[in-house]
Amino acid sequence: MLRSDGTLELSEAEIRAALTRVLASPRFRDSPQISAFLSYVVDRTLAGRSDQIKGYTIAVEALGRDASFDPNSQSIVRTEAARLRQELARYYADAGHDDAVRITLPRGRYVPVFECGPPAVPPETAEMPTVDAAAPAPAATAPLAPDIRTVPAPAGGDRRGRIGAAWLPVAVMVIGALVAYGLVNTLVLRAQRSRTPAVEQADDPVRASAYAARHGEPRIAVAPMTTTGAVREGRVDPAAVHTILVNALSRFEDIVVVLARPGNDRPGAVPADYLLTPILVYGNESDPVLTLRLTTLPDQAVIWHADFETARPGETREVARRRVALEALSILLEPFGIVAAAERRKQEQQQPPRYGCALLAAKVARYYDPGRHTQTRECLERAIADDPGFVLAHVLLARLHVRDYVHGLSVSSDLSTAVALAHRAVELGPNSARAHYTLMQIELARGRVERAHELARKALALNPYDVRVLMQVGGFMVATGDVDGGLALLQQARRHLSTNPHPLAWSLFLAHYLRDEMAEAAADIAEMPGEYDINLVARALLSARTGDPEGARAALAVLHARQPTWIEGAQERLSRLVAAPWIRDRLEADLKAIGGADTH
Repeated sequence: MLRSDGTLELSEAEIRAALTRVLASPRFRDSPQISAFLSYVVDRTLAGRSDQIKGYTIAVEALGRDASFDPNSQSIVRTEAARLRQELARYYADAGHDDAVRITLPRGRYVPVFECGPPAVPPETAEMPTVDAAAPAPAATAPLAPDIRTVPAPAGGDRRGRIGAAWLPVAVMVIGALVAYGLVNTLVLRAQRSRTPAVEQADDPVRASAYAARHGEPRIAVAPMTTTGAVREGRVDPAAVHTILVNALSRFEDIVVVLARPGNDRPGAVPADYLLTPILVYGNESDPVLTLRLTTLPDQAVIWHADFETARPGETREVARRRVALEALSILLEPFGIVAAAERRKQEQQQPPRYGCALLAAKVARYYDPGRHTQTRECLERAIADDPGFVLAHVLLARLHVRDYVHGLSVSSDLSTAVALAHRAVELGPNSARAHYTLMQIELARGRVERAHELARKALALNPYDVRVLMQVGGFMVATGDVDGGLALLQQARRHLSTNPHPLAWSLFLAHYLRDEMAEAAADIAEMPGEYDINLVARALLSARTGDPEGARAALAVLHARQPTWIEGAQERLSRLVAAPWIRDRLEADLKAIGGADTH
């Protein structure tokens, strides 16, 4: 029992019900950071441990920051507290106007107060930031999201980009918060998806089939969770595991997720191409193992089966659920994963042409082939002409154009085409992470770094389970100067990819090179696919750094034969890939120091 003031006594059940109502509201559903913040401070207070609620503990335990987080120099907790107060005020002025119990966060502290009656601060009141006792005053205008930011050139001889502790590891923070969001809203994204829902109920086959038939995306039905062995309370919650799987799947715009209701998951009853069956296997003592099985429909051929640990030493339940979802969906849905491979096998059996274009685009992204490039571009252009609302086709065609521009394979006017396509993709698919990171890459190439930052944050929030998002945003962070933070995200993506696509290999090389980790940089070059000019640049830089000047000059000689003005115009060329001036300056200086090749 808690008292909201000296006289009024509220029960824990009343307070938790109030918290549930707040977290279920649309604004909080779309704000995982402040939802995690609010849940943490309420839980600690109800547990009688309000004395533990400090800026440091909120950052580390609620927002997923690293243990080295410094509340004196980093403003993320103050920023999120200010947002939380504003959103609570808006909620109680609107959807929560009639709530009997209200939760407030007084200015100057992080311990919540539970009360009845109208909120003390109206929504239009100017927000004052919370200040830790030992912390310096925050800036007049707090950044929208200080997690992804441009990092200035380091002072002195150490020219490595420096990570704020918030980014180690970045994905734990973002995804952990999203997991907390998923647990309070088992139907997350269903009402918030773009014009056409990507999650359908299996007992509504008309709607599900109508959507899937538009482009031919594979439809994946998720069977109800089943258990074997004796289910013990306090271990793993089957419903929570099922929820996070469905929520994570629903974030991928190139599949359709169908929810198979209990008793309605038999073959022929589910309008889907594949059935994903989750089973929690409980042993005598240990935590259960999650078994996932993917079968084709209607023939029920098992094409994939794997077991996942539901708990590891030192993991919280939220982190464990996030890890399992990321591991499983990376295997299933990466560009050359289980589902993509199965779909490619269908091409000989009259694969729907529009989705077939997406499969072609994945091959072009992996290995540059001029003939296949033209075939893919024409296929995507036809798909858009047939269906102007095909979001994924807009994304993939934009990516073809921006890739050509970045690598000097086309004239710069093609970037204008990419801009138009990517903007249209974001308009058509406001919840498409791939549309947002594609526009992010384009804005980076155009030099619009602040806009690119906004798009990077949005993409990562929309789908932190997609390794392509981790790869692209991690590369963006390295390119804007946050080398250590970007590397953490890139390494996570690499662990979950069966291939090493060029954007990942290049970004890993750049991060390792800037950190003077030449053995790792050499391994990155060895896996760098294609024959792009930037590959020769990487080889030249590495050779020079590792004591092979002849190898460095030979690489630049090949580059000069292809592109006589590349080194002379290195700043402009590099600006298409790298936003941080200090990185461009260093790379340009290192290249010109090699000498020996006829570069002028």
